[in-house]
Formats: sequence, structure tokens, C-alpha cells
Amino acid sequence: MHRTVAVVLALVTAGAVPVSLAAQRTAPPAEVVAIVAKFLEGEKGAGWESLDALPGLTWTPLPPKDLTNCLPDGGCYARQGGGTLAGRRWTAMATGARTILNAVYLRNNAAPLGESAILEALAAAGVTPELARCPAKGSAGGTNWYRLKAESRAPAILAVQSSCNGRACEGLTLTYGDELPPLQPAQVALYSNQCAAGASREPTSTKRPHEALADAVVALLPATGSAAGHPWAALTGLAEIQWNGDAPKPGNLSHLNDKNPLMLTGQVSYADRKFSTIASGSASHAKAIHLEEGGLHPKGEHMLGVVYQRGFAVQLVRCGPIYTESTNNWYRITSSRTQTAMIRQSICYDGNNVSDAYELRLDGSLPPRDPRDRDPGPLDLLDLGRDSPRVSRSTWMGMVPRSRGSSRELSHLKEPGPLRPLIGWIGRFAD
Repeated sequence: MHRTVAVVLALVTAGAVPVSLAAQRTAPPAEVVAIVAKFLEGEKGAGWESLDALPGLTWTPLPPKDLTNCLPDGGCYARQGGGTLAGRRWTAMATGARTILNAVYLRNNAAPLGESAILEALAAAGVTPELARCPAKGSAGGTNWYRLKAESRAPAILAVQSSCNGRACEGLTLTYGDELPPLQPAQVALYSNQCAAGASREPTSTKRPHEALADAVVALLPATGSAAGHPWAALTGLAEIQWNGDAPKPGNLSHLNDKNPLMLTGQVSYADRKFSTIASGSASHAKAIHLEEGGLHPKGEHMLGVVYQRGFAVQLVRCGPIYTESTNNWYRITSSRTQTAMIRQSICYDGNNVSDAYELRLDGSLPPRDPRDRDPGPLDLLDLGRDSPRVSRSTWMGMVPRSRGSSRELSHLKEPGPLRPLIGWIGRFAD
């Protein structure tokens, strides 16, 4: 991570030159708008060479820099840029995959042009900005996200940050498509998607994503005395999952080590973290729920610790193979008010980021044992099912999760300052 921070800091801060105050005060934002307009001529899946067509900016030669750790926006490659726009020196960074551009970040190193001036200039150029995400009422959020629409142009998202912890600053982010980029865990309480005039601007969530996920797991557990599973009709609205249809269909889930003959797919978002879902079971009941995260998030969360805090006993019963890029450990969840269930926690590691997947067996069964699986040992007692274990194979068999009252185990993010480009501007404006 330190190497990546040093590389990106060097890229973003290189080459600043002074410009006159008079030019800063009088220059219109037309040159910035020209970059946005040119960006809109491309589309999702554009290559790195498309950066060279953005007017007023120069970029380091191709190929893009291969970063040691992927960034919070999912980019594993980066390219430096910069230029003088509207009388001000701007630094730039683009991130993406090996051959595909994902996002362009621009940071104004001088007096801000002003968000309203930029939006007015966009409208004059035939680009309609529609406010899609804004600071929640009473929050310290300093960024607005806009969906950009223009005739015969691909849709895009423009994020404008005008406040960095209460200080005036200016940063722009451009991404293709009409889907808002995911918020970082600490941002979900700062921002709202209810941004129309007169809207309440309630926060995206008052819970962190792993807390919302833990509550969903608890909600999915069948009550004591009920059947081991849920009738298919009872899945509607349960744990906020949106299912693709009302009835299950035959399906082969052998790749998930799930022998149930029927399945129903769906999707859900918990505190702006998206999961694909599959329910599987018999003709009458859903007996297992699979959830797989669609992206990456910063490691340091403890979902099972939150389940414990909700009054459930969580016990490690089977450990997955050692020395792999992901954990695959099974836990027993019990309480006096619910049926016993088994949950598999699979955490895939990618540098300082992770991606989670879960299989919740509502009937309390375990799948056939993989020859590489292990019984819990002493090392497995150390790390409590966190997604940042001391040893890659270790997770938790615990009655007292260490995360209770231990804030150092969690990600605590806040709005950035203008000199924190890596986890600020590239981290979706979260430090």
C-alpha cells in the first residue's frame, strides 16, 4: 500500500506551476467544460488512448502504471496528467483496468471556479446535469454527483467536490454510464439519493455496509419451531432482496457445492454495497441463500462480530484450505429464537481491498467436506472472522468478538483534504 500511495502522490502532485491571480478570477470554465464534452464522446469500455483526445491536458506515455494495490474505485492501473485550464493549474489522474479506462479525476490547485459556474457552462454547451446524489441533511458531505445527458452522447456521471472538511476546494470525477459509483463505508451516512427540491435528503444508510449485511443475515434466519427454511412465497421482501420472479426454476448449482434442485436469482444493496443473490431449495422451501459482492471494499470489517452483538452465538466449525487468496470457513449461528443455521464466509483478498461472499444454510446442514478442509485449530481462534486476519487462513471461533468496542478494527473514513489524492479523490472523496 505504501508503494502505491507514493506512486500516486508523485503522479498527482507533479508539475504544478503558478498562474496569475487575475487570470484565476476572470477565466471562464469553458476549457473544463470542453474536457467533459469530449469525454462524453466516448463510452464505457474506452481505451487508455482516449485520454490523449481530452483538450488542454497532457498525459504520461502509455502503457498506464501498474499499481501494487488496486484502488477503492476498482482501478488497478493509473495514468498521470495535468494542464492549465481556465487560468488555473489542474492535476489529473485516470484509473482503470489493463486496457480499459474507468474514471478521470481532476483537481484544481488554485482558486475554485465554482460548482454553479461549471454547471451553467455545461448547460450552455448542451449538456444537462441532473443532481443524483447530494450531501444528506445536516451532514459534512462536500460532493454532489450529477448524471450528464447530451444528445447523441453516452451517459456519464460527474462528481463535483467543493468542500474538503469545511475548506473550499475543487475536484471533478468523470465516469461512464448512468450508475452512480459506490460510496465508501463512511460515506453512506453523509450522502443521500433524495436530492429533488423539497426532498428530505435522508442518508443512504445509517449503518455501515457490514452492519446492514449482518442484520440481513439475522432477518433470514427461520424462527424457532418453524420449518427449516422459508416457503418460496415468504421470500418476497425478506431482507430487502429483490427476486427475479416469484417461483423457483430448476438449476445446477454444483459449482457452489449446492445440491438443491431449484433456484431463484436476485439482487440487493446494503448501505450502497451491491450483492447478487441466489436462493436454492426444494419444491416447497428455500433452504439456502447465497450472496456475492459485486465489487471490492476496504478490508477491516467484522460482519460476524455484528451478528454476535445482535445476540447470536457464532462458532467456527470448519476451516477452508490454507494458503489461498480467499477464506472459505463455516460457522454455526444459534439463538433461542431462531433455528440453527450454518454460514460460509468467503473473503477474497486483493491488496488492501476484499470482496465477500456468503452461503447461508437455513436447514443447519453442512455441504460435503472438501479434502483440503480442516478442523479449527489454535491459530483459527485469533482473528474472529474479520476480513483482515493476521494469518491468511485464520478466522474465528468466538463467543466474545473482539470488534465490540474496538474501533481500530473498523474502517473510519471522513471527507478528505485537497492534498490526499489517493484515498481522497481516487477513493471517491473518502479519506
